[in-house]
Amino acid sequence: MIDMADIIIKRYRPEEFPRHLDFLERMTVTKGTVEDWHALKSLHYKTDGKPFAPTYYRCELDDRLVGVVVMAYPKLLLAPRHRMFPKLKPTTNTTVANQYWGRYVNNNFAVISRSVVDTQYRGVGVSYRMINLVSRMHDRPIIEIQSSMSKYNPFAMKAGFKFIRPERPKSYESALRVFQRHFRSDPGDNEAIVKELFAMSESRRRRALRDLVADYHKNSSLAKAGRNRGTTIQDIADSLVDEASIVKLLKDIHNLSFTSPLYGVYRNPDFGRRLPDTLPLLAFDKQPLDKPLEIALPA
Repeated sequence: MIDMADIIIKRYRPEEFPRHLDFLERMTVTKGTVEDWHALKSLHYKTDGKPFAPTYYRCELDDRLVGVVVMAYPKLLLAPRHRMFPKLKPTTNTTVANQYWGRYVNNNFAVISRSVVDTQYRGVGVSYRMINLVSRMHDRPIIEIQSSMSKYNPFAMKAGFKFIRPERPKSYESALRVFQRHFRSDPGDNEAIVKELFAMSESRRRRALRDLVADYHKNSSLAKAGRNRGTTIQDIADSLVDEASIVKLLKDIHNLSFTSPLYGVYRNPDFGRRLPDTLPLLAFDKQPLDKPLEIALPA
């Protein structure tokens, strides 16, 4: 029998708990290499594809790799950006306008393409601190993130990113009708769709692919602008020469019509300042999210 008189219940106040684990004091954030990404990319839910002109940042603990952030140049055309910044939406599609627009976007925006933390260090406050510091270190006034994971884990919100409400893609209904016309499988199951395609007769497969391409071409700005300006439905159809090219088309359609990742931005309060090459992870804690880092700057 347990003597209830021996049981003591004590209520602690939040301020009595430490703000962070002790070993976070030894973590630092600095520029890394593609090898850092290769070391941890198997722990990320999205490993395919390569961002344009990536810059790598690493978080380390006593020279041990803890996390990686991949920063890249942004997409020139992005519907959620146009909703958040309506005055930035281009109104023409000429070579001169596209060149000017491209320079403006590249000079003012960057995007967090990937972010991953070693599973051993998850849940202790590394991710949002690392993302915030990298966003400050990267010399752009506005840092973007498009993240499906942010629907379930508010790490980017904690890092200071402001999000807009996601919308169902405008092409959802038309894309769904095309898939329902030709396939039994779920449109999101690319592997099953590919199996169905290659089980079809040649003529039926060509018809299905042409319908998919036509709907994608109609709804995708990226398929017709920039370096793809002037691309026709037939051009895209002619590029489907093997299974890999078909899988890429299906992924592009899925991203365009069936996904709605959260879009958020962080306005870099340290833009234009020359920050140290290495920052302590806990530099995040010393100032509000929208204020410059309270840290000694290099001479």
